[in-house]
Amino acid sequence: MKRRDFIKLTITILILSSIGGVAYRFLGADRRQGDQRSNVYVDEPGLEDIVSIENLAVNLKVPWSVVPLGDNRYIISERPGRIIAIVKGEQRLVVSFDVAAVGEAGLLGLALHPDYPSRPYLYAYMSYYRDSQNILNRVVRIRIDPKTLKATAWNTIIDMIPGGYIHDGGRIKFGPDGMLYITTGDAAKPELSQRLDSTAGKILRLEDDGGIPVDNPFNGSPIYSYGHRNPQGIDWSPINQIMIASEHGPVGHDEINLIHPGGNYGWPIVRGKANREEYIDPILESGPNTTWAPSGISFIKGEMFKELKGDLLVACLRGQRLLRIRIPDKDNAYIVEEPFTGKFGRIRDVAIDEDGSILLLTSNTDGRGRPRQGDDKLIRLYTD
Repeated sequence: MKRRDFIKLTITILILSSIGGVAYRFLGADRRQGDQRSNVYVDEPGLEDIVSIENLAVNLKVPWSVVPLGDNRYIISERPGRIIAIVKGEQRLVVSFDVAAVGEAGLLGLALHPDYPSRPYLYAYMSYYRDSQNILNRVVRIRIDPKTLKATAWNTIIDMIPGGYIHDGGRIKFGPDGMLYITTGDAAKPELSQRLDSTAGKILRLEDDGGIPVDNPFNGSPIYSYGHRNPQGIDWSPINQIMIASEHGPVGHDEINLIHPGGNYGWPIVRGKANREEYIDPILESGPNTTWAPSGISFIKGEMFKELKGDLLVACLRGQRLLRIRIPDKDNAYIVEEPFTGKFGRIRDVAIDEDGSILLLTSNTDGRGRPRQGDDKLIRLYTD
């Protein structure tokens, strides 16, 4: 190599190595740390290259959660207090509630009983005013008519979850064990996350009628894990059944956590990857200078995207994108791609339909986004 070529090569390497800081923490041995762009996996086709896009519903009012029922039917929560059904493009009211629809509070997560329709129950997480100054959260079980999709009765299965203008958590989902998991925020009182006598800043685990499972990690308590700030997504891998949760960090340090029963995830004492034995580190975090604001998450499953089965999709609010994350085992995770950056605006939820297509809920009418024509929307990503 000629001397001037060697000098050029050296300068190029120095420039490339100096760009950016560590935005994501990749734990795989074959992944080097670097900046956001250099850590995005690009040696396979991306979602934007292979999908078609369809609007299944438009002009939704601050939607928060979507539950597919099959046969082109979907149930959606709207934060001002409505649960609606989308039946072949037509919107129908399932039920409405008087909720505290302020800030991040309101009618939030939905979950369908795993034995639906033989057990025709829909579960909803909602905020309400305890008095003029205080907000609490509860989960209600709603009986719906499988034919008309109208609510016929409901009852509260857990109540008095601390709430507030911000940090209400709100994602609910049934796990492979048939138990109902509930994410709660710290209600803007960070110290509650470390207290085992409070349900704030936790992931809770209940039986389908609200009973406390006998094998919960803390005897007689609904608490499954603690030390959370504002977790808004949970799901289980179809490959190995590991449980993953997304969590909002304070400034940067958004987290993707592998959830262990009884685990302490460190908030507010630590944030992001702290390397302290008493707390569980995230398997992936955004770092100090990048904010995803991760909300709903879903693992890809089914036949439509079978080559991507087991990859995790994360809906990002402030980040205005999806994250596609690969989790090869319990100790490794890395971002494969960040599709649709800026295309749909804020994305609140992502779910997988019965045919394997990907469902997205936008959140541009929540007071923090810039509404576009037709917002908010239920969007379907599919392949022919």
